[in-house]
Amino acid sequence: MSTTNRVDEGAGASNDGPVPAAGLGLPAWMRTLLALIGTLVVMALLVIVLGANPIDVASTLITGSVGNTFNLSQTIAVAAILILVALAAAIPFSARLWNIGGEGQMTAGAVAAAVLGVVLPETWPRPLLATVVTLGAIAAGALWAAVPGWLKARFDASEIVTTLMLNFVATFVAAWVIFDVFPQGFVQRTESIAVNAEYLRPWSGWLVDIGIFLAIAAAIVAYVTISRTRLGFSIRAIGANARTARLAGIETRRVTVRTFLIAGAFAGLAGALIVQGRDHSLLQNFSANFGFVGIGVALVARLNPLWIIASAGFFAVLRVGSNSLQAGAGLAPVVGEIIVAVFVILLMVAGVIKFQYPENPDAH
Repeated sequence: MSTTNRVDEGAGASNDGPVPAAGLGLPAWMRTLLALIGTLVVMALLVIVLGANPIDVASTLITGSVGNTFNLSQTIAVAAILILVALAAAIPFSARLWNIGGEGQMTAGAVAAAVLGVVLPETWPRPLLATVVTLGAIAAGALWAAVPGWLKARFDASEIVTTLMLNFVATFVAAWVIFDVFPQGFVQRTESIAVNAEYLRPWSGWLVDIGIFLAIAAAIVAYVTISRTRLGFSIRAIGANARTARLAGIETRRVTVRTFLIAGAFAGLAGALIVQGRDHSLLQNFSANFGFVGIGVALVARLNPLWIIASAGFFAVLRVGSNSLQAGAGLAPVVGEIIVAVFVILLMVAGVIKFQYPENPDAH
């Protein structure tokens, strides 16, 4: 098979698996801490250059993300979405398969949720209608991801290219649904979904819905799948050494397709959270690049589904808190994105996130 870029989560060792980290040979947690400190130093210098006070910026980020009920609700909602798109990246990465299509798979799920939420009978009881719409979104995301998975398994087509290109296709499909199928007047959104298709908000006065519980449950399911099931063992075996996995009798092509199906299902659920929980319709440009941010979330968590929960919370704080930077510190909200990017880059420099480019043509 052709050489493809793979990500190494540091979970094991083989002749084409993880390589020792460069530098002082420090444990991963210490390298992560050093990367975090380095990020704080670099960002403090950048903030000073931009004419702001680093302490004011830090205070604004915290206040803008968890300072009141509304901001905390927003942060929790974003964290739930990031957990799911990060899982969509982490599962294939564990098999050294690049899923850059979390954005498109999430969009496919959001489109399905919006369409089903409009066309299905609104008289159905909420447990039934909300569940059917969610399952439809999960199926749509899984099927969207199955396309590059099958192309990879059948023709060894680069999953980087196919997943990335399908992101654009999903965007066009979403625009068609918004403007031509179920337009909502002069607003760039579809008709609102049925009330019974919306997610419940368990706490009065909070904007938090059950989506965060679904996301945490998905992370637990992903962890059990990867660490305790035969499929998970196959995924990890392929990630360690695909040639050895094939010699051991693992059907790598079938596992590849199943891996993408699972990843797409998680991303599709993220789309359901956006439509059924946050927006209650499909909005134009509804995603703030969540699918791509999820890759960073997965890498910072070292592809561990449980650590993804904490990583997503960190990224959500930066994402939501940065919206207040203009008013609180006189900086553009994009500074929050810069902080995230610098943190991920320094994790790579510190060897916490390691990449490998196998020369072995059978390293799939």
